Amino acid sequence: MPLTWSDITAWKHEPLATAERELRTTRRDLLDLADELATMGLPKNWTGDAAETSGTRLATVADDLRDVVAEVSAAYTAVCDAADGVLGVVGAVDQAQEYARLSSLTISASGVVTTNELLVCRADDDEEDVEARRARQAQVDECVTRISEALRKAADVDADLSAVLTSIELNRIDGGKGTLAQASAIGEVKGDLSVLEPPRGGSPTQNAAWWATLSPDERALVIAEHPGWIGNLDGVDATSRDLANRNLLDTRRTHVTTRLAELEAGFIDEDGNFDYVYYQDHVDEYNDLMEEKGAIATLDEMLARPGEHQLIGVDFTTPRTQAIVANGNVDTADHVAVFTPGLTSTVEGMGGYDSSMAQLRARTEDELFRRGESGTVATVTWLDYQAPQWGTTFAGDSVALSGSAEDGGRDLAAYFTGLNASRLDDPDLTALGHSYGSTTTGYSLQHEGTGVDRAVFFGSPGLGTSDLDDLHLPEGNAYYAEAKWDPVGDLGRFGTDPTGLDGMNHLETGDGESADGRSWNGVEGHSDYLQDGSTSQYSMAQVVGGHPDDVIEGKNVGFWTDPLDAQPWWPGFLK
Repeated sequence: MPLTWSDITAWKHEPLATAERELRTTRRDLLDLADELATMGLPKNWTGDAAETSGTRLATVADDLRDVVAEVSAAYTAVCDAADGVLGVVGAVDQAQEYARLSSLTISASGVVTTNELLVCRADDDEEDVEARRARQAQVDECVTRISEALRKAADVDADLSAVLTSIELNRIDGGKGTLAQASAIGEVKGDLSVLEPPRGGSPTQNAAWWATLSPDERALVIAEHPGWIGNLDGVDATSRDLANRNLLDTRRTHVTTRLAELEAGFIDEDGNFDYVYYQDHVDEYNDLMEEKGAIATLDEMLARPGEHQLIGVDFTTPRTQAIVANGNVDTADHVAVFTPGLTSTVEGMGGYDSSMAQLRARTEDELFRRGESGTVATVTWLDYQAPQWGTTFAGDSVALSGSAEDGGRDLAAYFTGLNASRLDDPDLTALGHSYGSTTTGYSLQHEGTGVDRAVFFGSPGLGTSDLDDLHLPEGNAYYAEAKWDPVGDLGRFGTDPTGLDGMNHLETGDGESADGRSWNGVEGHSDYLQDGSTSQYSMAQVVGGHPDDVIEGKNVGFWTDPLDAQPWWPGFLK
């Protein structure tokens, strides 16, 4: 009979912990018999039928003892693993119930999730009502997912433990012919329970629910032995992904170093001459490895910088290495900003972005401190997509096409969703997008359920839409900055130029003064919006810190701005 929600809410870890202690004592007592088994034997010079019968009986006793030791060891190992598994299930149940409480949901004894609100949209609902019902349905769905994953984990633990105990009951565990210690080792292998793998093709919410079902020991095992399961798995907390990705980075660094040395040795033949044929056969692999080497060196350098860093993602399977790096702790920060860069961005050149994000984090926390607030901030550089490069004009990742932005937007939306799902308390979340990265961010926000509270776009060739309502943001929470002499901001390549979108808030990029009388420096061109001490950085810090009303407003219109009257000069020029 399948396990029910009522069944697993009654599960306790303590009985298995008690059985674990008792089996450990029993196994130790049996292993203490090893010396007696070794010294058992027949009297010297005893021959005849009785001696043969006694020898046969002695061998049977030794075999039986080895089998018992193996069975007890298997039971001990299985119960240890099951105790960890049950601890995970209990934790997942507690988290599901806490999520329901925080979301004002009710879980029945049978595991049905209910809410007092009407979830079905009606014909007379306005857009705000529809969004509210969708958001509420998403909360119900997340709670259901948490329950489902808890049940999946419970069924896995139950089936694994039952299989081992059945093998013991049916005498299927053979202790072998060696020592009692060797028999115990055989039993450990037979009793080892598997750790439940993440759901195949799971959503960020499903991944978060699965991770919640693992005990601390099970999580440590996954990080150490299966880091690839979670390194890039949206929905898993940033701290765990960081630990897993550092393991993956170490492994990949060793591989790249070793393989490059092998290739470079192969480029020279036995006579000391350059082997052109070998080079032609391996040059693509060599170039890919050199790109990875540069990316790894940059990641190593960033992670060694002062302050807390988290390597939330790293992917060497893509044409160019992809990565996600955070300043601060994404799991505990009150305010989180996720920055997506654009054209020509690579992991090897990511260090400058990381510095800008560190400065933005410091600026935001400083502004909060000035208000007497103690909120913490984490800033993330999200380069988990194939940003277009010069020289790829006619390729699939061309800056002239939206393909990379749409694909990246889908993955960025999953990251946003997973970030929220990995925490019971949703952080105050801001999306930042520059250049082609703003297009990617725009596409991401056209997906429902990202949980993004505000977005700042700057130097944008378009947001993938000509209607701000297509972005699933709270009304009035989209901001745009465009500097003088920034031609990209006027392209309107991917939808209407954001300057002209109805409902867009505009940030000053020239010299400015904040309400408290402090002066901030203006920026020009396409690349300096994040410059420390700039007007645009100050306003971004206000948005990220949850105080968008204190931004410095302004409506710069980019490359075509006449500094005298702030009007486009090109119509008169064309006359």
